[in-house]
Amino acid sequence: MNAAVRRAELVRILRQRKKDTIDNLARELGVSRNTIKRDLLTLTVDEGYHIETFKGNGGGVVFHDTQKPFGSLVSQEHIDLLNELAQEKGGRKAKLLNEILDFLV
Repeated sequence: MNAAVRRAELVRILRQRKKDTIDNLARELGVSRNTIKRDLLTLTVDEGYHIETFKGNGGGVVFHDTQKPFGSLVSQEHIDLLNELAQEKGGRKAKLLNEILDFLV
């Protein structure tokens, strides 16, 4: 898994859970604690996510879903089309389209 894919997975996990530990994230993604720390720094500084880390037993990570870094890249027309496709498709494809929407806006 390359760094970009790993960071996208890290965001997906944190968006779903809201908080976790660095140890748990490292174990789940099969990388070191230092790699997770570097990824969190990159996601925060370079990509604009609001992620807090705390020292302590296992190192806490809290994801604040207050900013959508890609929201400015899609228009309302794009959003409407994705919503329309999700309604038409149903099932797993609708779930995937809704996950894309959640990530974008």
